[in-house]
Amino acid sequence: MPKKTIDDLGNLAGKRVLVRVDFNVPLDKKTGAVKNDRRIRGALPTIRKLLDAGASVIAMSHLGRPEKATPDERKNLTMDQVAAAFGTLLGRPVTKAADEVVGPAVTAAVAAMKPGDVVLLENLRFDPREQKNDPAFAAAVAALGDAYVNDAFGTCHNDKDASMVAVPAALKAAGKPRAVGLLVAKELEVIDTLLTAPKRPMIAIMGGAKVSDKIAFIRVLLQKVDTLLIGGKMTYTFLKAGGGDVGGTRVADEELAAATPLLAEVGKKITLPVDSLAAKSDDLTQTQVCEGTIPAGFEGVDIGPRTVAAYSALLKTAGTVIWNGPVGWFEQPAFSGGTKGIAEAMAASPATTVVGGGETAQAVEQFGFDEKISHVSTGGGAFLAYVEGQKFQSLAQIDDRA
Repeated sequence: MPKKTIDDLGNLAGKRVLVRVDFNVPLDKKTGAVKNDRRIRGALPTIRKLLDAGASVIAMSHLGRPEKATPDERKNLTMDQVAAAFGTLLGRPVTKAADEVVGPAVTAAVAAMKPGDVVLLENLRFDPREQKNDPAFAAAVAALGDAYVNDAFGTCHNDKDASMVAVPAALKAAGKPRAVGLLVAKELEVIDTLLTAPKRPMIAIMGGAKVSDKIAFIRVLLQKVDTLLIGGKMTYTFLKAGGGDVGGTRVADEELAAATPLLAEVGKKITLPVDSLAAKSDDLTQTQVCEGTIPAGFEGVDIGPRTVAAYSALLKTAGTVIWNGPVGWFEQPAFSGGTKGIAEAMAASPATTVVGGGETAQAVEQFGFDEKISHVSTGGGAFLAYVEGQKFQSLAQIDDRA
C-alpha cells in the first residue's frame, strides 16, 4: 500500500518536523571536509518544501562508523562540517544542536526554534543506543518533533537503527504523523515500476566483485529482465566456473559456488563479455586486451572495447536499463574505460535508465553523466534489498495512505 508523503501531513505551520536524512557523506580524512555532497543535495527538495510550509526542521543522520573509529578519527565524524555544507547548499543557516545527540542542550536548542529554522542533530551513532533500537533513546528523539519524515532511502534497510524504526514507532504511540519524503517516495515509485511495469525490452547490467553478495538480486533480475549483461570482477568468476582460464585473477571458492548454478542461463538471458582488459599482476602498467582466456601472470581489470561496443549497441534498443556495479576498476583511470563507456551509453539511450546507487552512482557522477540518467538511486544496499523483496521495518512504521 502506498505510504503517506509530506503532502499528507496537513498544516505544518509552526510545527517541528523530525527528518531522517542520509548525510553519511565521504569526508576528507585529514580535514573532515565533505568530499561529495550528492546525498545532501538529494534531501534539499523535502527540506525546502517543509520550510515553505511554515515548519521548522530537525534533521538527523548517522555519519561513518564512530564505534570503530580511533579518537582522532572520531573527531572528524562530528556533524559540524556537514552542517556547514548543508547550510551552504540550502541557502540558509543550519545549526548543529549540540555536542550530544539528545539531552538538555538539544531540548533547549529545539525549544528555541522558530518557523524556517533548521537544526541538525549530532551524529546519531555517537549514542550507542541508536544502533540498538533503544526505546528510551527513541522516545527522547521523538519528543523533539511534532511529525516524522523518512527521507533516507540509503538507510531504509537498517532495521536496527532507532532513528529508522523505534523513533517513528514512538511518534505513532504519541499520535503524531509519519510520512516519507520526496526522495524516498521517488525511489519507491521508480523501483516499483521497474518490478511491475517496465518498458520492454528490459536490460540489466551487473558488475562489481562478488556474485555471492548479489545472488538474490541476480535471481530476481533473471525473472524480470530480457537480458542480463555481466561485467566487473564477477566476469572472471563466471568464466572460471565455466572452465575458462582467468590467469592470475583471484576467484574465491564461494564465488564459484554462487556462479555455477547460473551457468545454465549463460547464452540465454545472461551475456558475458567477449573481451577483457588485463593487467600484469606485478606491473599494472603493462596491459593487453584478451579474448577468452587471460594469460598467466595477468588479471582482468575491465571489460574490453568489443564488449563496450556490443553492450552499448544493445542499450540503444532497450526500453528500460538498470545498472548496478561498475564493470571495471574504474577508480584507476587506466582501467575506467569500460565503466565510462557504459555510463555514456546509458546517458545516450532513449530508455528509462536507472542506476542502483553505491559505487555505480559515484561512477556516473564522476564521469559527468548523472544528469542524463533517468534515476540515480541514493541507496546501494537498500536498492538491492528492496528489489530482492525484503520488507523494511523502517517503511512499515510510516502511515499508509487510505
